[in-house]
Amino acid sequence: MTTEDPQGQFLPEPPEYVELATPKGAADGVVRCPKCGASEVNYDPATGEFRCAYCRYAWKEISLDEAMKLSEGIGDLRGTTVSSAAVDIIDDSALVTVTCTGCGSEVVIDTDHNLRARCHWCKHELSLNNRIPNGAVPDGILPFIVTKEQAMAYINDFVNERKTFAHPGFASTFVPENVMGVYMPYMTVDGNVDVRLDGEGEVLRRTVRVNDNQTEYHADRFAVMRHLSMEIDDLIVETSSDRANIHSTASTNNIINAVLPFDVKSMVRFNSNFLGSEYTSERRDMDVDAAESYAANHFMTLARAGAQSSVSGYDRGVAWTSEQANVKGSRWTAVLLPVWLYGFVETRGRRQITHYIAVNGRSGTTMGSVPINRTKAAWVAWGTAAAISAVTWPLAIVALATGS
Repeated sequence: MTTEDPQGQFLPEPPEYVELATPKGAADGVVRCPKCGASEVNYDPATGEFRCAYCRYAWKEISLDEAMKLSEGIGDLRGTTVSSAAVDIIDDSALVTVTCTGCGSEVVIDTDHNLRARCHWCKHELSLNNRIPNGAVPDGILPFIVTKEQAMAYINDFVNERKTFAHPGFASTFVPENVMGVYMPYMTVDGNVDVRLDGEGEVLRRTVRVNDNQTEYHADRFAVMRHLSMEIDDLIVETSSDRANIHSTASTNNIINAVLPFDVKSMVRFNSNFLGSEYTSERRDMDVDAAESYAANHFMTLARAGAQSSVSGYDRGVAWTSEQANVKGSRWTAVLLPVWLYGFVETRGRRQITHYIAVNGRSGTTMGSVPINRTKAAWVAWGTAAAISAVTWPLAIVALATGS
């Protein structure tokens, strides 16, 4: 979009948001050794430290929250503030050609599967820089602390509790060693929000027993209004359209959001060395304007919860009939969060459904979808119904015969 100034020159439209600069060192996904500048760096998840392979200098990355002051000024937010890494995606091509700054060779990276690569000639750590879609390089990352062995144990326990009715194909091929560590794309949102809730509340006055099958409840009804001013810090919003679609019929990967929350205050600036060779990553495919509706729904959920304590006197509950939210200001940052994933493809007739089990890479919280043996479940259901009938029908006949 353009506008025309008085001299007849066309000027670009001003952005609809204020851009918050991502701290230096995160723009290209590579943070070099602060002492010697080398890019050959190893990360130790046990200590949370990086160590330079050349000069052996060790250091910890600065907290993203501290570096960008994300816990400050929420009540002063106006309009939409977007970090450098959360601005609109300008290119959705997954295959990207990168020029090695060490020897000049050209290397192709598939950013759908990995954000880190090394030159196959000089072994130099490649800089992703702005040559790749900005949706691939986030502001921050939350490193894994749950190991693969721990994730395997969590998944094995989860499946064992449900193995009785598991699909035979799943039960015979279940191998927890096939779990994969993936960094998933999200955005954290801070919100300065005003919410108004209108509805009806009821207070029970008395109950009247009409007969054995009928009871009358007499209650007073009141108009109820609540106004809340909220400062919301670090709301997590998914930025993969596939997972945001909770009604997907092709997979259960939306189960990933069931392992929330994450300790996002522990996030650090993005560094591709966190990915190493063990983890893969996804890049976001949703911009802020596409994710705003999901954030608004979360804001309303928090508002209803916040109002709950003030309406406890309405012992028959409150039905909210009108909800209005005014987001005075919001602040968005792009992040990668750690998840261990196990997948299984179930074939139902001509349709295939991929079932996932997810483990939070920080807390170990586990949730998933295990395909069931429908035939076995049906037989058990019929058997249970028959057993109950075998007990209840004779008792009913005796009761009718005796008139009791």
